[in-house]
Amino acid sequence: MSDLMQELSARERLVTHYFDQPRFKEWFSPADLREAVFAYLHRGAKRLRPAVLLWSCGAVGGDEDAALPAAAGVEMFHTWTLVHDDLIDNDDLRRGGPTVHKLAADYALEKLGYDKERSKEYGRNIAVLTGDSQHGWTTSLFCECATRRGVDAKVMIDIIYHLESYVVNTLIEGETLDVQYSRTPIESLTMDDIVYMLWMKTGVLYEFSARAGAMIGLGSSNAEHPYVLALSKFASQCGTAFQLQDDVLGLMGKEAQLGKPIGSDVREGKKTTVVFFALKAATAEERRFLLSVLGDRDASDSDVQKATELMVSLGGVKKTTDLALSHIHQALPQLDAMPDSPYKSLLESWAHFMINREF
Repeated sequence: MSDLMQELSARERLVTHYFDQPRFKEWFSPADLREAVFAYLHRGAKRLRPAVLLWSCGAVGGDEDAALPAAAGVEMFHTWTLVHDDLIDNDDLRRGGPTVHKLAADYALEKLGYDKERSKEYGRNIAVLTGDSQHGWTTSLFCECATRRGVDAKVMIDIIYHLESYVVNTLIEGETLDVQYSRTPIESLTMDDIVYMLWMKTGVLYEFSARAGAMIGLGSSNAEHPYVLALSKFASQCGTAFQLQDDVLGLMGKEAQLGKPIGSDVREGKKTTVVFFALKAATAEERRFLLSVLGDRDASDSDVQKATELMVSLGGVKKTTDLALSHIHQALPQLDAMPDSPYKSLLESWAHFMINREF
């Protein structure tokens, strides 16, 4: 696992260096918007999606350097979704620092002289605009594979088209369902409903990362190429496992390690598989208590802690972890279609990391 972390760190440095080129700083103004655009990029991050893109490129015999702008692009795409997601979830912490809407609200309060309510509104507005700016930057980064790295422009057009049609709309559908499910009675949802929503929110972007990397590496727009299909299916399953594990960590993890609030999913009423499995096993009294805490934004820390412990004892965490493992077991055979290489080994290690990580 230490080798995997070293390789992830190496790609993180490459992607961060690409973002930090002085020419990009000139694109964004005023200064507080610029700070917001770059805020999450300068905090610790694993850069998992860029790594999958680069390793998929290498796994088909391609040059990682040619795919580097796309790796930066997929991280930028992920980042704008985080900015908007934090706003939707009313979270104040991301990667160990204030979320963009909190950062901007504090700026308005301290530097612009706004009152508390106007500062909060300013923070929400800047978060929306920040995500919009980052989404635009995403597309330009993918274009740089063609303009600065010599990748066939037709390949990049096809990749961008897929990202800005299928991927973005699938992801937004998943986020919409997540919002709706938080106020939907659990009885009307199935496990498959929840897992599919998680895949749309997370798995689809991992699938895209592998797909794009393989197409760049092959220099081909053929999405039906056996290598492209194998890597896409592999990353798709791993992405679902990642989100299942993320839901466990959101309940059981340590805030300092995760860099985001623990317990916010409970207060937001997120319908995770942990909740689904726990409620299935709960007595009538336990069920009443859990439902009284889930979705209560004013729930006390002690009630959130009690609900967490109850979901663990009822098997919600164990069954969700087992479900994540089953997706990894479905993913790994897809790599049998790929030739042996150091990149294939890295992807295998990454798959295991998806369910063994603590942050």
